[in-house]
Amino acid sequence: MVVGKLMISFAGFSYPEHKATIACSHVLSGDPVLLFVHDDDGDLHFMCGASGHAVDDYSLVDLSHLSEHIRSMPDVPFVQVGYAAERSSVGAPWSVISASD
Repeated sequence: MVVGKLMISFAGFSYPEHKATIACSHVLSGDPVLLFVHDDDGDLHFMCGASGHAVDDYSLVDLSHLSEHIRSMPDVPFVQVGYAAERSSVGAPWSVISASD
């Protein structure tokens, strides 16, 4: 437990609320998260699932900035380091895949 810091539990792990996280501009604008990545170095990515994003389409934000999205994803499965969870739409089941796929 980290004393003096709030923790956010998500996808089977607990993270400090101020953990740096990557999100695409569409998610930051309110689109649902359809792709969540827990990459090999422990970084978290929250993305809309669309292809063709440019580097400028991503931002670094505190995990707490995505708390509304996290609350809207109570069914996201355990996602170990190096894996991702994706779904086709809100309410569709999640599939866990290797993040390198």
